[in-house]
Amino acid sequence: MQLYEYRVVSLNDGAYTSSLNDYARDGWELVHVVPDISVVPEKRDGGGLPMPALGGKLGAAASKLKDLEGSSEPVPGTITTTFLWVLRRPFDEDDLG
Repeated sequence: MQLYEYRVVSLNDGAYTSSLNDYARDGWELVHVVPDISVVPEKRDGGGLPMPALGGKLGAAASKLKDLEGSSEPVPGTITTTFLWVLRRPFDEDDLG
């Protein structure tokens, strides 16, 4: 009976081929790719210290920066998916004792 050691990894975008080749050189075989699905939680404001409102051009600039800062974040309720790569390699007979 063949026993296997398993490893579940998350690979960086754009580095799938080189990463999988590195694992293969170490004896790992790709078994399966599964999605790791999550929902972006609602953003909760508050919890910090109250800040006084800024007026005029300074307030408008601060507001614009805040809008730009948050624009790259996923919208709450959006489903995000990454992939988990399942790898295996045979146990070495010597590892079994």
